[in-house]
Amino acid sequence: MTVTDWFGLVFTVVIFLLMLGLYIWVLNPKNKDKIESHRTMPLDDDETNSEKRDGR
Repeated sequence: MTVTDWFGLVFTVVIFLLMLGLYIWVLNPKNKDKIESHRTMPLDDDETNSEKRDGR
């Protein structure tokens, strides 16, 4: 196997382990409240600093 093959193999295994760890963390019931608190973050209409300066 060449260096490129080894790099691809190691990279794939590392990404797989990171995704597996992320799934375990997200689906763990004790983290539910922490994750649910961020559920509506993209929909929040908080004013930004530029909006406050413009007076809108």
